[in-house]
Amino acid sequence: MKNLLLAAAAAALTFAAFSPAFADDDHNGNGGSSNVVNRAIATGTGQLTVFMPITLAQTQGLDFGAITSGASGTVAIDQASGARTVAGGVGALAVNVGQSGAFAVSGQLNAAINVVVGANITGFTGGLTGTTVAANLPTKLTGNNATFNVGGSLNIPASTPAGVYTGAYTVAVNYP
Repeated sequence: MKNLLLAAAAAALTFAAFSPAFADDDHNGNGGSSNVVNRAIATGTGQLTVFMPITLAQTQGLDFGAITSGASGTVAIDQASGARTVAGGVGALAVNVGQSGAFAVSGQLNAAINVVVGANITGFTGGLTGTTVAANLPTKLTGNNATFNVGGSLNIPASTPAGVYTGAYTVAVNYP
């Protein structure tokens, strides 16, 4: 019986020593009583904002139209109007006058965006080289959308053989 009483007393002392009600968590010797004056408690909060995924789609391809090639020259498409100009030994054909490229962006309501258009049009065969023209690109979505056009210029070597030539350029959009 004596051992049972000793064990019960030891358990009670252990409970009292480690119980939050009796703990001296501010180390001032008062056993954690309710009259602690140097204690403050606050609750922190966390927040997360999830944006809609941003999407980018070409809605119209950049088309330099149909031309004839004698001596070397250039063909260009205006970004804003889509109008074509030719220079040097390149002749413009009315069968296809060309058009600027068009893109559509969608995403988070009225969010700021960064649009980057690669400077070069690559992948052409036959010695053709090209550059893009992209100015006044959108910096913010209107509602959930924005659109923009891309123009460009191709250098046409002398006596370029008849055929269809294709190239590619990159366009990227992201939230800043």
